[in-house]
Amino acid sequence: MPGAVEDLGRQVTAQLGPANAELAVMFVHPKFVPQIDGLVESVHKAIGARHMIGCTGAGIIGVDQEVEQQPAISLLVGELPGVEVAPFHLDEKNLEESTGSAFWHFQLELEPDASPQFLMFVDPFTTHAVQLVDALTEAYPQAPIIGGLASGAQRAGENRLFLDGKVYDEGAVGIGLTGNITLQTVVSQGCRPIGEPLVVTRAEKNVVFELGGRPPMKILQEMLPQLPAKDRQLARSGLLFLGRVINEYQEEYGRGDFLIRNLIESDRESGALAVADFMRTGQTVQFQVRDGETADEDLRQLLQKKHHSLAGKPPHAALLFTCLGRGEGMYGSAHHDIQAVRESFGPLPVAGFFCNGEIGPVGQRAFVHGFTSVLGLFMEPAP
Repeated sequence: MPGAVEDLGRQVTAQLGPANAELAVMFVHPKFVPQIDGLVESVHKAIGARHMIGCTGAGIIGVDQEVEQQPAISLLVGELPGVEVAPFHLDEKNLEESTGSAFWHFQLELEPDASPQFLMFVDPFTTHAVQLVDALTEAYPQAPIIGGLASGAQRAGENRLFLDGKVYDEGAVGIGLTGNITLQTVVSQGCRPIGEPLVVTRAEKNVVFELGGRPPMKILQEMLPQLPAKDRQLARSGLLFLGRVINEYQEEYGRGDFLIRNLIESDRESGALAVADFMRTGQTVQFQVRDGETADEDLRQLLQKKHHSLAGKPPHAALLFTCLGRGEGMYGSAHHDIQAVRESFGPLPVAGFFCNGEIGPVGQRAFVHGFTSVLGLFMEPAP
C-alpha cells in the first residue's frame, strides 16, 4: 500500500505540478476499511490537495472500467483556478436541530447568492439522506447536488466517509463549489413510460387511491393486456414503477421529465397503490418499466442530448455514481455505464462508485434515487 500511495503522488505531481491540487475525490472498497485512516492520511499528504472528500463503495469506477466484487481505489484530482471549496460534515443531529434555510446557511457557511454547487456523500445507516437532500434543496433552490450513499456495509458504523484528512463512520460529508465552475448533470433513471399520463385525483401521504377518478389497480388491470408482450412481462416481474412529473407546466412528457419511484404494495379491496414517495392530488403520473435494454437506451439518449447541448465545449472531468443494482447484474456485461460515458464524451478523467442510493437533480431539484446513474461534468462557466 505505501508504494502505491507514493506512486499515486508522483503521478499527480507530474500532471499538476507541486502544490497545485485544489481538490481530490477518492472512493475506496470496504476491504481497505481496517487501514482507512492511514490510507486517507497518506494519500492526502502524497497528493498535497487542499481538500479531499470521498467514501467507501462496494464497487469502484475509474477512467474506463467498473470494478465490481473486487477491492479497488479510484481517485480524481484537479486544479480549480478561481473556485472556492467549502467543506462540511453534517449528521442526524443537524437534521433534528434544523430551523429552516438560515440554519443551513450558517452550518455550511454558504449563502444562496453565491450560487453553490454541491457534492455530497451520506452514510445511509445513520442519516436520513432524503430529508437531508430536501433540506439543502430548500435552503439552496436550484443548486445542483450530486453524490451518493456509501455502500458495502451491513450495519451502522461500517461505512466510512472522509473529508480533509478526517474519517467518519456516520453522517454526511460534502463540499460546496463556488466561483469559476459549472456542474452539468445527467440523471438516467433507466425507465420508459407505458400507457398514458394520469392525474392523481385522490391521495393521502404515500397512498394513491384514485387516478383520473378510478382506482389505480383497476387501470393497471385494463392496461396490461394491451401492452406488448415484453412490457407485460416486465410489469409482472416486479419491474413496474410510477413516474411523477416534475414540471407540471409542460404540455408533453417524455424521458427525463419524471421522478421514478418504487411501488410498495397494493390493496385488492380498494385498488389503491402505495408508492415510495409522498403523493398529492393534482400530480401527473405515468407507469414505467425498467430492464437492462431500457436502461441502456435511456442512458445513451440522455448522454447524447447533454453532449449536443454543450455545443462542442468539452468537460474537464467527471464523477459517476451508479446504483448497486446496475452494473454487470443488470446489463449482462461489465463496464457498461462508464463505457457509455466515454463513447459520448471521450476519454475523460473520471472517478465514481456503486451507491446504495444516488443523489442528482431532476428538473431544478435534487432527489435521492434508486437504480439510477448520475453523471456530474465539471465545466467552465459560459462567458
